[in-house]
Amino acid sequence: MEKNDALKAQSENGDALGGLSTEEIERLENYYILEAERLMAFGVQEKKEPLEGMLKHLRTVENLLHDLQFQWEDCISVLYSSFMHYVVLVEGKEKQNRLSDLVIELIKKMKYLSKKEPLIMGLARQYQQQRKEVEALIGLRSNGPEM
Repeated sequence: MEKNDALKAQSENGDALGGLSTEEIERLENYYILEAERLMAFGVQEKKEPLEGMLKHLRTVENLLHDLQFQWEDCISVLYSSFMHYVVLVEGKEKQNRLSDLVIELIKKMKYLSKKEPLIMGLARQYQQQRKEVEALIGLRSNGPEM
């Protein structure tokens, strides 16, 4: 692939590859292909083109991380009061202690996730960047000759 072709493809793909040389792009592509092959070897995914498989994996993890960016701390009081109301009305007193222990454990997990929001957001940004790089590599492949 010519240097001009790589620069043209980078501008078309939103500079996800950010001024990398052709050699660096090839190394990045090889890295993602190897990682995708490892994922396919240990997973139950169907065998397909490695970059497409990697893109699917990155999108899945990115969606999971976005789902974890919920305002957990804001809903603790509502969840707890609603669940305890349910326990008193439906389940009765005999199950109240056991179920309240489960709710307390759930609230502890929610509190943990709310404290880890910066970590979750950082991971989401990391996976988003990797997804953009893989999309750019797929775009380069479809726009130019095979590397």
